[in-house]
Amino acid sequence: MLRKIQFLLLSFTLCACAVAQKKSEKENPVDKYADEAYLESIKPGGSKQKAIEICMKGLKKDSTYAKLWEYKGQIEYDIKDFKMALKSFQKVQLLEPDNKSIYFSIGRCQRMLMQFDEAKTSLIIYLNAKIRRSANYEQESKLTLKNLDILKSLYANPVEFKPQNLGPNVNTAGGEYWPGLTLDGKYFYFTRMLSKNERYFEDFYRSEVNDSIFGPCMRLPEPVNTAGNEGTISITADGKNIFYSAKDRTDERGLPIGLGGFDIYLSSYYMGQWSKPVNIGPPINSGSWDAQPSVSPDGLTLYFSSDRPGGFGGVDIYMSTFKDGRFQAPVNLGPEINTAGEEQSPFIHYDNQTLYFSSEGHPGVGGGDIFIVKKNADGKFGPPLNIGYPINSEKDELGFIVDRLGKFGYLSSERPGGYGGLDIYKFELPESLKPEPVSYVSGVVFDAITLEKIESEIELTDLATGQVIIKTKSQKGSGAFFMVLKSNRNYMLTIDQTNYLFYSANFSLKEHSGLEPYKLEVPLKKPATDIEVVLNNVFFDVDKFELKSESKLELDKLVFLLKKFPFMKIEIGGHTDNTGDKARNKALSQSRAKAVKDYLVSKGVDATRLSAIGYGDTKPLADNKTEEGRAKNRRTVFKVLSVQ
Repeated sequence: MLRKIQFLLLSFTLCACAVAQKKSEKENPVDKYADEAYLESIKPGGSKQKAIEICMKGLKKDSTYAKLWEYKGQIEYDIKDFKMALKSFQKVQLLEPDNKSIYFSIGRCQRMLMQFDEAKTSLIIYLNAKIRRSANYEQESKLTLKNLDILKSLYANPVEFKPQNLGPNVNTAGGEYWPGLTLDGKYFYFTRMLSKNERYFEDFYRSEVNDSIFGPCMRLPEPVNTAGNEGTISITADGKNIFYSAKDRTDERGLPIGLGGFDIYLSSYYMGQWSKPVNIGPPINSGSWDAQPSVSPDGLTLYFSSDRPGGFGGVDIYMSTFKDGRFQAPVNLGPEINTAGEEQSPFIHYDNQTLYFSSEGHPGVGGGDIFIVKKNADGKFGPPLNIGYPINSEKDELGFIVDRLGKFGYLSSERPGGYGGLDIYKFELPESLKPEPVSYVSGVVFDAITLEKIESEIELTDLATGQVIIKTKSQKGSGAFFMVLKSNRNYMLTIDQTNYLFYSANFSLKEHSGLEPYKLEVPLKKPATDIEVVLNNVFFDVDKFELKSESKLELDKLVFLLKKFPFMKIEIGGHTDNTGDKARNKALSQSRAKAVKDYLVSKGVDATRLSAIGYGDTKPLADNKTEEGRAKNRRTVFKVLSVQ
């Protein structure tokens, strides 16, 4: 259902069972009303409400014509007027008591109206029928019957849900959906349904957010928007690239550049303009329907929906990793997530662990419900969980996303009191549905002497686990870098750049609010006599000189540096603050410097290239009157004695 709704060329999709209603064996003059209503319901700009009115005209002429009642009920079901649909189907049952097939439609309506016991009775009658006059919905009936107890539990245990309509600066009578949010929460993107000359099409819009107020929206300029359809949008963490799906794109000569009905495109923001969108091509795009992209915060994984052959159902969710300069062959997320139904609109949160998606195949409240799934320790996704009622309703919920801090969720829904059609709503997430909150770091790498901005390799390590979690580069020309990191963690940043001494720093996000980026400045120094570098990630316990295990991460970088400059000689210097006995401090600093030297030697560095000196408190960097100053003075450094 969601895939059909995505591009909303009609306001709703007609149920498949009602598309080609057969006439009765005996010709009835009322049949012409069925034909007329059908054409009204499928034509561009047609009205299903008008189609129902046409059915009523026919029923005024012959109120005993069961097939027209059934057709009317099917249209009502499609527009989610389940109460009226149930009445229409019950009228069919009264007129045709032997027509057990109608109990399938009755049961579906009862299920949507939360009449679970009645729905169970109706579906059992349908399944036990020896003869069914219409299409066989045995498999769907069994699945619905199987899930009724789960649905009953969802309704009996509602989650807290207080949706806030984003208001007239975003929502209109035309329909807004597929929300997207920049990492800093300052720009909100979405898709809007528009019409011109009885033709429907979709464009992207953007609203600037200030103090939780959504400002007037603006249409994204060409070449991102075109005269065609633009669908789901996903913004990279730095806000400089967008992945989105589009249909029937052409080049300057008017030749098609798409591979299938819908393809995924990439556009970049540079110097105030969006670049010409590029079809990202195979293996992600194919001759099938490929759409609804969601890019991971590190930009290295793309999740998307596709109906390509080899899946588990009509539409499945796939992922592709970026490696060696290109996206690799997509991998189906497997039967834990994908079913014989349709799984769509994936959204990977900034924590890179929590995935939200929509499913018609897993037990749900409506046609397409939202589910949450998290990665296990092995990096694989665990079992999905329905996010609950009334967030999920009897209608379809579209394009669910969550902000960086995991506080608010956004979804598109057609609810009473809206501005018309699909509106976008914001709501506070219950604790059980929250991802891990993240912070973000921005920085710049530059030459310490010339201030020239430097492109360099950057490595980030989680100090708690000792695992390298990010490898990235600062940008050429600007030296800028940007990283999304989990909050409440300690990190080590190291840079090894050709012709420069390596750089290291440790920082903590445990006390950082996360509302603004944690900023780092990274001055790199070229090897030269008397240049000193503080080893910020060499650690000792209080009054001890045994290296802590996490120190080895940094010292291994120093080993690499000494191998890169094989003739360079260095001095390892140990320093303390001025608290305690001076002689004891000097002895302690000497022992610590020697511990570092011994480690380097154990890793193959020639001892003749190294010296170790303990300076105690004789060379402070800062005032010892404050704890912050004393912390700076307690340090281990290396000084270049000679380069050649």
